[in-house]
Amino acid sequence: MNRKQQPEGMSLAYLTPFDEKRLDMAQRLGLGTIQLRVGPGFPIDTSDSKLRDAKAAAKELRKRKIKVGSLGFYRNLLDPDASVRSDDRKHFENVLNMAEIFNTDLIGTFAGRDPELSIEENIQPWADVWGPLARKARKLNLRIAFENCTMFRGYPNRGINVSHTPHAYELMFKSLAAKNLGIEFDPSHLIKQMIDPVGFLRRFKGKVFHVHAKDHERLPQLMQLHGCYDVRVSRDRYPGRGEVDFWAIVNELREHKYLGPITIEAERDPDYQTPKEIEGGLAHSVRFLQILMAEKSESP
Repeated sequence: MNRKQQPEGMSLAYLTPFDEKRLDMAQRLGLGTIQLRVGPGFPIDTSDSKLRDAKAAAKELRKRKIKVGSLGFYRNLLDPDASVRSDDRKHFENVLNMAEIFNTDLIGTFAGRDPELSIEENIQPWADVWGPLARKARKLNLRIAFENCTMFRGYPNRGINVSHTPHAYELMFKSLAAKNLGIEFDPSHLIKQMIDPVGFLRRFKGKVFHVHAKDHERLPQLMQLHGCYDVRVSRDRYPGRGEVDFWAIVNELREHKYLGPITIEAERDPDYQTPKEIEGGLAHSVRFLQILMAEKSESP
């Protein structure tokens, strides 16, 4: 394989499916790296018969001189329905095969969760599913990064992704100590849970394989009305428009010698919904993060 095992340097990227308009937008903003989202329902499907589409997409990306920093596949491989679990596992195994096509060694994903079980009760099923997949990935020189997305469902919130708290990650990595398993760090989900993102980074030094740049804003007045478990009491924002201290995060990543993409996850901010607004918000995020990444250690 001709994949590099370490990224060349900390740089900005954009999370997107294979979509010509979004790729055009990324190029206009000078974003030469993407996290390519794949899976059922996306332009690059992960069905057995779709590898030809992946090869055509990879050819187009090379023509555009766009690098795929990682693949993104976000499904619940611990779904209580055995047929859903089996189908999604097959899809993930196809993602492992797609990585070489896109010349990347990294896949961002969810750990999954049976929402009827506690975090502790999900750990052994998680290890049973991901242990064999980690071994397959290691043979292919691939790394897997589990995002800390809450993915809450129902009331009270239970969710479909166990890997959303430091406690959960500690149990996971104790249960399955595979060097090619790590974290896809997104500070917005930590702000939502009132967890310190910088403290999280310090706790898991060396295990953060990928970083998502998404901001988050809590709404105290609505929280007083609906309570902290209601999804209406906070909202995602473009970087720089919420409560995340990206300056401290970039400095902490620099201290850890993180050399990978910082991938902007756009299109979640409620104030930016039309294509023109989305591009404007993304342009703001690019400028904001470029300034932080260009500086050394002290806040202005």
